[in-house]
Amino acid sequence: MINDYIVPDSSIYEDNDSYALENRADATLKVGVVRDTVITKGGDVTYIVEVWLGGKYTPIRCVRTSRFGGIYNYEEFTHRGFEPDGTSGSDGLMDHKQGDIVLVAYLLGDSREGAIVGSFNHAGRPRRFDDKDGVVYESEFNGVNKSITKDGEYKVTFRGLQTNIAELDKPASGKPIPAPEYDDEVGTSYYQFDKTGSFTVSDNATENHQSIFIDKPNGKTVITSGKTSLVIDKASESYTITNKVTTFDTADQWNLNTTETNIKSNDVNVEASNIKTKGEWKMDGNMEIKGNIKQTGNTDVTGNFSTSGTTNLAGGANALVYDIVLTIGTGNLGAPVISNHTFLKTVKTKAT
Repeated sequence: MINDYIVPDSSIYEDNDSYALENRADATLKVGVVRDTVITKGGDVTYIVEVWLGGKYTPIRCVRTSRFGGIYNYEEFTHRGFEPDGTSGSDGLMDHKQGDIVLVAYLLGDSREGAIVGSFNHAGRPRRFDDKDGVVYESEFNGVNKSITKDGEYKVTFRGLQTNIAELDKPASGKPIPAPEYDDEVGTSYYQFDKTGSFTVSDNATENHQSIFIDKPNGKTVITSGKTSLVIDKASESYTITNKVTTFDTADQWNLNTTETNIKSNDVNVEASNIKTKGEWKMDGNMEIKGNIKQTGNTDVTGNFSTSGTTNLAGGANALVYDIVLTIGTGNLGAPVISNHTFLKTVKTKAT
């Protein structure tokens, strides 16, 4: 009959096979490589992912998933895509494409839209660890490296953006991707918690590095800048400074309160409009004074005494005055005569 040669209108007649194909849900997970980033008019970020399906790459529009999905608790990041060069080389292995390797699930089983539910290690990057390394962790994003060793030591290293990052922006050619390169003069700064609970922050410079090290078990804090250092020891309650020059610029007042002060120096220079001291002075060695001296107490001299100015003695300095009078003579049978001012060039005395 002629109806046997007429194709039924699918809009009128139900075709179970066609409806089954249309309504089929694909719940399998797919492996793909991110190719493009698409920002919608509403500002949402989606990605075009090349999914390996049926012996070929099929582009699927995908959204990104995150670990946190709240308003206050969130996580955002971006995936890297790649630019195909239109040749058969760009249709080659995933490990020769610069895009992120991701795991895709179809939303509601519909292959027209998917979700990136995770990532795989890119086959073009050599593995950093294997099973013999134990339970470890490492990640890197735009040159910032994070790692956790099997002993629980946590380290964040600033390596800086890769100096050959432009290689990832070139069209995929089907050739192996170059390993990342870094500028060690810029990068390598880090901070770290080691297994003792100690903390380190360092610029890790190739020469004269700068660092702060908090030594938890030994109770010390060591601040280093090149060849200078400050060691704070909580056990001995001490500061130890090693440097060449120390300068205090204090606008109003500087106070030092201590039981004992020791100064060892080849030269000590003091400039002040007025110097006042209180207490007992003891000095070993020679003293040279240029200017006026006003003495209101006892003077006990056991060595040479030299003055080139005016000496005013108004206290119990009988021993000194007595020797002075005997030296220059008074015409009073050698008896001591005490005057308010005695002018001398050089006088040598012995204490009584």
